[in-house]
Amino acid sequence: MPQLQAFNLCYQHGNGDVVFNDLSFSLTAKVTALVGRNGCGKSILASILAKQKEPSSGTVVCHSSLGFYRQMNDVNQAEKQTIAEAIGLEPVFKALDSINQGQVTEQNLMSVEGNWDLEERFNAELVRLGVNNKTPNSLSIHLSGGQLSQLKLWALFTCIKPDILILDEPSNHLDAKGKSLLIKQIHNFKGQLLLISHDQELLEKANEVWELTTLGLTQYGIHFSEYQAQKQQQVAALENKLNHVVKQQSKLKAAEQLQKQKTQKCSGQGAALRKSGSQPKVLMDAKKDKASANLSSQSKNTAKREGELTRNKHEISSQLEQTKAQQFYLAQSDDAKHQKVLSLEEVVIAHGTQKPFNIQVFSDDKIHLAGANGTGKSNLLKTLNYDIPVKAGQLHCNQALYFLDQHFTLINNKLTLLENVMTYCKNLDESIARTLLASIGFRKDAVFKYAGLLSGGEKMKLAMCIVSNIESTAFLLLDEPDNHLDLESKQLLAQSLLGFKGGFILVSHDKYFVESISCNKQIVL
Repeated sequence: MPQLQAFNLCYQHGNGDVVFNDLSFSLTAKVTALVGRNGCGKSILASILAKQKEPSSGTVVCHSSLGFYRQMNDVNQAEKQTIAEAIGLEPVFKALDSINQGQVTEQNLMSVEGNWDLEERFNAELVRLGVNNKTPNSLSIHLSGGQLSQLKLWALFTCIKPDILILDEPSNHLDAKGKSLLIKQIHNFKGQLLLISHDQELLEKANEVWELTTLGLTQYGIHFSEYQAQKQQQVAALENKLNHVVKQQSKLKAAEQLQKQKTQKCSGQGAALRKSGSQPKVLMDAKKDKASANLSSQSKNTAKREGELTRNKHEISSQLEQTKAQQFYLAQSDDAKHQKVLSLEEVVIAHGTQKPFNIQVFSDDKIHLAGANGTGKSNLLKTLNYDIPVKAGQLHCNQALYFLDQHFTLINNKLTLLENVMTYCKNLDESIARTLLASIGFRKDAVFKYAGLLSGGEKMKLAMCIVSNIESTAFLLLDEPDNHLDLESKQLLAQSLLGFKGGFILVSHDKYFVESISCNKQIVL
């Protein structure tokens, strides 16, 4: 019997927007990958399965212990949390502390079961991650995104060890070593695992693929590479169907026009005969009535056929909308010049590597900022943006910088998408702003959705749209912009950055993403 089942799940936002409807499924494979475009509801579905969010209707039945790795997409969520709270081990640490103080209760013993050496293992994990002078009660905000991610995964796989594990974008923020360890942990996990990811390397480890779209949940009992090939075949088949419907519509319109011409010709001939008086009026009236009846019947049949073709076209177009590539536009400057943007002289950053920086950055530089988790990549970008003061040295900036961090703090969750764009991009009128939003998937009334309702991937696309259109001479500081993006959006963003005429400094751990952009410089911390 399946240990995790869902029946008729439906979820809609408070404003009435339906995210998904009538989803029923059972988790049966060892590793199941859940894929789908940004905003289709994957994270919401994961939260419902983990009993951390209530569905609008429907039920979830779980007969085993369940662990949940929630993707990190909001800096405010963890701002005041201790490390122990953030990684889900606070009850165990508290129980251990109570037992050490003589409170040997049944509840404390149950909480600690199997984790008597937790403090030693926790400290060893901090050492492995290069984290100094931290305890379980230290604030998690002092860890890098990658360090906190690795600690959360370590806690789930080695301490909590549930029967079923749901991982929502677990490789976001991880460096190469962290991702390699995650792949090993997935391989060695004894229970069942539901993996929500856009990381192709991880998705290849799944035994089967589920795809969530606005049309529902489709279960593919195949590996990811086979799923991708099948999707390409589906797109080709749908395009052929759509072309066939369009051709039928054209033929129907041509036949309808020809019939109109014949009718007009017959009507003219009948009028001439009636005028000449060569045939009896009764006969002429009968012929006219018969012609009118035939024309009415043909018109009804044509209208019915037109309706069928239009419905087919809309249905096929809707399916293609879920499978065909989206678009992603970055603003392009026609007057990009090679001029100095940043100058760092013996600069030492407050957190991370303490090696002094001596760097000259120019307006058309495309720089990949690399390094392991905790070396200070995000802190360097914040320093360049004057959010964190330099510890030593001199920093000079000659051009406007726009910082897109991995927590989307640029976005005001209380404003609509259109209001966010219009607030920052003063040079855009509403028509152009709506066109830009449509290019990243927000069409018609979707522009009036509040930003707080967006998924992580949707927020990243909105933030990229804003920072690249604030002004034509912007120099971008991009802290893992590929995190949270679905595979298709990641590829489109890479193409846009490849053709971007301005400059940027990019932090990313995805080697495929970085290679596809063709950065001309690299800085390694």
